[in-house]
Amino acid sequence: MVMDSLLSILFFLLTISSFNHASSFTSQPSYKDHCGSIVPESTANELIPSSFPFDDHHTGYFTGGDSIIDGGTSLNQYFTFQPMYIRATQFSELFKVEGSVSLTSSISYFYPVGNFSYDDRLRYERRRRYRRSHVNFKLEGFWSESSGKVCMVGTGNGYSKKGKYLNLDLVFKLVNVFNVSNITSLVSGSLESLSSQKDENYFEPISVLMFPKGNYKYTLDSTEVANEFSSGSDAAKGGFSLNSLSFCSRPLSRAIRRLQLEFSPKCNPSKNCTPFSESSGPLVSLMSLKGIECSLANNKHRLRVMMRFLNASDYWIGQSFNPKTMLVGEGWWDEKKNMLCVVACHIIGKTSSLTGSHVGDCSVRLRLRFPSTWSINSTSRLVGQIWSNKSTNSRGYFKKITFRNEEDGRVGIFQATKYEYSQLDRVKKLCPTPKPTKNKGKRYPDAYSYDMRFDMAVRESGKRVAWGYSTPVAVGDKVSSWGNVQNSTVEVFEEKLNSGGLFNISYKISLWFNSTNVQNSIRNQSSWSAGISAEGIYDAGTGNLCMVGCRDLHSNPLIPTAHSVDCEIVVKFQLPPLDEKKGIFIKGSIESTRKNSDSLYFKTLELSSAAFYTEVAEKAVWRMDMETIMVLISTTLACVFVGLQIYHVKKHSNVLPLLSLVMMTILTLGHMVPLVLNFEALLAQNPNNKNFVFGNVGWLEVNEIAVRLITMVAFLLQFRLLQLTWSSRKSDESNKGLLTAERKGAYVTLPLYAAGFLIALLLKLKRDGEVVVMTPGNQHHSSWENLKSYGGLVLDGFLLPQIILNLFSNMRENVLSCSFYFGITFVRLLPHAYDLYRTHNYSQLDNGSYIYADPSADFYSTAWDVVIPLGGISFAVIIYLQQRFGAHCILPQKFKGSKVYEKVPMVVELEAEVETTNL
Repeated sequence: MVMDSLLSILFFLLTISSFNHASSFTSQPSYKDHCGSIVPESTANELIPSSFPFDDHHTGYFTGGDSIIDGGTSLNQYFTFQPMYIRATQFSELFKVEGSVSLTSSISYFYPVGNFSYDDRLRYERRRRYRRSHVNFKLEGFWSESSGKVCMVGTGNGYSKKGKYLNLDLVFKLVNVFNVSNITSLVSGSLESLSSQKDENYFEPISVLMFPKGNYKYTLDSTEVANEFSSGSDAAKGGFSLNSLSFCSRPLSRAIRRLQLEFSPKCNPSKNCTPFSESSGPLVSLMSLKGIECSLANNKHRLRVMMRFLNASDYWIGQSFNPKTMLVGEGWWDEKKNMLCVVACHIIGKTSSLTGSHVGDCSVRLRLRFPSTWSINSTSRLVGQIWSNKSTNSRGYFKKITFRNEEDGRVGIFQATKYEYSQLDRVKKLCPTPKPTKNKGKRYPDAYSYDMRFDMAVRESGKRVAWGYSTPVAVGDKVSSWGNVQNSTVEVFEEKLNSGGLFNISYKISLWFNSTNVQNSIRNQSSWSAGISAEGIYDAGTGNLCMVGCRDLHSNPLIPTAHSVDCEIVVKFQLPPLDEKKGIFIKGSIESTRKNSDSLYFKTLELSSAAFYTEVAEKAVWRMDMETIMVLISTTLACVFVGLQIYHVKKHSNVLPLLSLVMMTILTLGHMVPLVLNFEALLAQNPNNKNFVFGNVGWLEVNEIAVRLITMVAFLLQFRLLQLTWSSRKSDESNKGLLTAERKGAYVTLPLYAAGFLIALLLKLKRDGEVVVMTPGNQHHSSWENLKSYGGLVLDGFLLPQIILNLFSNMRENVLSCSFYFGITFVRLLPHAYDLYRTHNYSQLDNGSYIYADPSADFYSTAWDVVIPLGGISFAVIIYLQQRFGAHCILPQKFKGSKVYEKVPMVVELEAEVETTNL
């Protein structure tokens, strides 16, 4: 009974709480009090087909509301109005509307994702992340078709900047909501809080703006306007033709970002060189073009567009919606001239609010085309012009602006198909044909292959100043898809390529500098980067690439002028052969042919890059697969040999105390350390921290798990053998002399290891040429690699502690089974034999690609691969001789009589004692 009463009370309290919580959302503000004077209220009837001029999901823009949403500093912010139910009323032009309003903003920021390996170097990488804010409202109200006004009330929920949950009451107002619209139609409105300003649920007024889509009529493409696009040099150039089926499905009807603006050289920030008469300060440098609506009517492609002008810094850090730097317009595709023509208009309104904004002053013209032919001076996928049809002295006039796009992947489908060379005569003079060399049998990268793309380190006067990236633009007159050429083109030149021919080739080189303080640099003033377009000749028979380059010049960073170029540049690269086994590095240079006194002269830049050829990478993947199998086989054999030794000591328990604890400890650690390191790496695994060459190879991860499992088995078996040895020592208290021998052996072994570490370290440093350590991080990395390498060397000589213990104990027993000491020796020395094979058959890559015989885990070179196996075999032979002829058999004759510990059987001792008593 008591339990039932408690449950009843608890259920009553939960019901009251749920009712109060639900009532906070269901109670709507009074429509009559807040909207009655704007749109009258009426009784709603049945649902009707949507006669509302907005579709089911209509988007727009907003400003304000900073207390509930990050609208002032967001990168992307948009407003969504979604009508859900439309009901007729007693009046024919009055409708009840139920729907929702959403406000969304995205804030952009960078976060680190770790490092990736390339050319045995670590590079830091950052990625962009977006934090989204979202507020949703449920509304109901009325729409007057005759006045075009909408008024709705409702509730919503959100969070304050301090993270506190808020219940929001509001009124939503719109104007100019008509069934028919044109370029001058803008739907504007506001979201206003119904709470007092002192209430924590209060938020600042939010202004909204939408471009109506329903029943839109194009009115700006008149015959007079079309004539304005007939003049100009840009109009005479050809480009891609778009058919009626693909026009509205292409990026042209969506968004094209980062269009680079280039102003007239006569412009300066104090003059009006932009479409915005009220603009001040530095000129904007970027423009984005976004399609609002695309349609095909009367066999004519039409497009509504929105143009947004902004600075490069605003593009990355974001800025709030600002109609003062935006244009809205109508465009159409001219099929005869293969270009887009746009008539653009200003959005006129208040500075502080979007309410009451309207469109006017349609004096801006835009022309856009997609070039079908590229050259060294222009590799832009999209080019165009912006100008004003006003007279020079009129308010709002501005000088013609050109723009181009080279980075946005959204326009990649409009890539040019032909390349025109203009610098080949200069290339022949500046790049004389090298003398024939004895390169018979050597193969160099295919001119059409992905191997022609590479990044590079850039040095100036021996100092690292930048890094860069080189990408082929065209081979012959065919433009490549950034390194991938059509198969038909490759087949045409296959015969010539096999004979080692010469190829005309074009490149695009991008450089990013570590600092803007580099003197006499190729970079632009106050810029971190530099771009070079180059064309020249590639000799597929020698791997020599020589080109003439042109770099963009921007004399004044505040005024991005129509780009001028400096073509007094020579770019050279020497590619290594495909079958090179060592030093697979691309070497090159960027030189200025100007005199030192010339203002455009720059010091020679030295270029270097690791050549990760596709063929080499494919062989490396096959090698990694084979190495994984070898690891599995070697570890399995180690398990078998240790198991046989355990069986041996179980069968001959008297030899168990004679095993060297130092040797057992070394072998146990040899299996434990990789397990610990792999487990730590597994816990800290970062999916973004992948090898640059091989990426995320799923089967490698599966095989890694198998290797770890078998290594775990080997570790457990070896640990069991160590435990048995230690237990036998503790239980056999009569063998105190054996403990003394173990201690003496340790006194000899440990100094030998210390001295060996110093000697091996010096030899390895001399071989690798590591004389100067660049940074503390590299020093730590190098020390750890050296420690791992010496640990592998100690494991290779794992029998040394047993040999020394045998000498001090004068052992005469078969302590180690033949299968153990010869088998483990074979397992330890097999990687060195494989390394000799690998050196002569595979190219050297970064250490991250080695699974078996890892150079960072042991000493590997031609000399070490001979010395270490000879030493390991010698140790195994010594153990064999000691167990067959006695531990001292390897000593010179004069040392064999030394007093050493010898285990005397108990039976012999008793017999000697009895004989003494009888005497």
